[in-house]
Amino acid sequence: MAWDEWDQLKADAVARGGAARMQVDGVPSGPNASAGSEVTGGLKTTKAAWVKAGVGVGDQREGLGKALTALAEGQKGLGPTEGCLTAAAQDKVHDSWARYVRHLSEKCGTLQGILDQAGHDLLRTDKAVTAALERVRTTYQDTPPVGGDPGNR
Repeated sequence: MAWDEWDQLKADAVARGGAARMQVDGVPSGPNASAGSEVTGGLKTTKAAWVKAGVGVGDQREGLGKALTALAEGQKGLGPTEGCLTAAAQDKVHDSWARYVRHLSEKCGTLQGILDQAGHDLLRTDKAVTAALERVRTTYQDTPPVGGDPGNR
């Protein structure tokens, strides 16, 4: 979900209920909500929820590391690619996938840092968090869809 969609959902919820509160799963609500929580723009959150989200994203790096190891192991028996177009093509595909998985792992690490930081200080504005996430999006652009850009048809 894009940030502008999220902003619209928050605005709609406030318009419907005035002082209505939105609830994030796993975050306590009500008069006895835990210490360390904050209500911002009708959204209740806790440091623990942000840190938990960061850990979840960061945990993906272990599986990505195993995927990189498996890619390297599978490539070991390829041998020289000169004179064999199939082997040369496979080598290029391997390099492309290895680069993609490395960048995905870096992206997860960067996102984990943003989520952890947001949880630790809770004082960052929505604009600061959005800007940090936008930097991740532009740094780690996904590869174009197969068949080219659908906007250029």
